[in-house]
Amino acid sequence: HVHNLMGCAGHPFIRTPNLDALAKRATRFSNAYTPSPICVPARASLATGRYVHEIGCWDNAIAYDGKPAGWAQHLSDAGCVVESIGKLHYRNASSPVGFQRQQHAVHIHDGIGQVWGSVRDPMPETIGPSPLYNRIGAGESDYNRFDARVADTAVEWLAEHARDEKPWTL
Repeated sequence: HVHNLMGCAGHPFIRTPNLDALAKRATRFSNAYTPSPICVPARASLATGRYVHEIGCWDNAIAYDGKPAGWAQHLSDAGCVVESIGKLHYRNASSPVGFQRQQHAVHIHDGIGQVWGSVRDPMPETIGPSPLYNRIGAGESDYNRFDARVADTAVEWLAEHARDEKPWTL
């Protein structure tokens, strides 16, 4: 969500009562930074706490595969319950990334990723636009139905585990 397109950010006419209520009881940052403007490398950096150049996940063709060990692995090794719900964009579900369970996980296609979008010399042939582009638009789509499923699953998981004695990370 664009940081300044909310009532709580002082926008003159946009009304965002739910985001405003959330911001009122939370922390709202005026600046945010990412180790990469590209999805897959940014997720790999978040998983490991390392810069893209340190882990070699340069673009959407090279995804995190559990090496080097990331926070999920360290927490899992320490005995914490560590699960994920939703898109990860790691190499694949069998990569040793530390989650004891992955629900609704989406990983890069065939563990290879978006090679056609990488900066290479010579450039590989394109496979064309993503089929997703033909299915998105106003109203409901498979894409936002997936997001709703992820949110519903997360709410159920939190309700089930909120009072667990053992530490957990979702």
